[in-house]
Amino acid sequence: MAKRKTIQQPSAKALPQNQGAQNVVEFPALSAKEGLECTTLLEDQILIIDDLLSAEECKFFVKCIGSLPLELTPPKKRGEAERVNHRLSVTSPDLAQRLAGVLFPHLPSFPHPASMRRGNDQPRKPHSLNTNIRVYKYTPSQHFGPHYDDSVRDALTGVKSEWTLLIYLTGQEDGIKGGETIFYRETRGKPKESIIPPLRRGMALLHRHGKDCLLHEGSMVEQGVKYVLRSDLMFM
Repeated sequence: MAKRKTIQQPSAKALPQNQGAQNVVEFPALSAKEGLECTTLLEDQILIIDDLLSAEECKFFVKCIGSLPLELTPPKKRGEAERVNHRLSVTSPDLAQRLAGVLFPHLPSFPHPASMRRGNDQPRKPHSLNTNIRVYKYTPSQHFGPHYDDSVRDALTGVKSEWTLLIYLTGQEDGIKGGETIFYRETRGKPKESIIPPLRRGMALLHRHGKDCLLHEGSMVEQGVKYVLRSDLMFM
């Protein structure tokens, strides 16, 4: 069991995009974690870190999300992946910084994306997390079909993303069945081998995106309610 060192901090505040000041939400303070292990599931593609958030922190986040005006995803447009869940984006440099403070001590250095390497690029640490934090809620029968994640620029900092960050706020421990993120290794453009990380409460799942993204999907939730925090690792 990883050791936890509590840091007394005030709660982080976030303003839902397109919402008024009356909807400002205070997210919980976070504690630094010691002894966490970053596990590689697929080299330079998929990483997981168990217990990044404690059960108490996850519970607090779920409560906070419950007070947000989540919206059901609209019907998909032509060329888009099918997606059915409730979601909302919040802009919070403070929350992004706090999450980075908990996450970054346990991360390795990252090579440049394979599509951008020039032969002498040295691995480097991420600059920050995307200040656009997304919150997702999946109830039974909801899912996110096969898709690729695009690279984005942070509207506040200008830096570019290379990795997706998902933090599961609920998991198998909460009675959830289904809902895992499934990655596919492709051969000649067709899925061949699947990699399925566990859905554990408090776990961080990181995977490359942009031109080097693996085809992946959020499988259908069969039982329980899946809550997720989403951000991105940003690099200079």
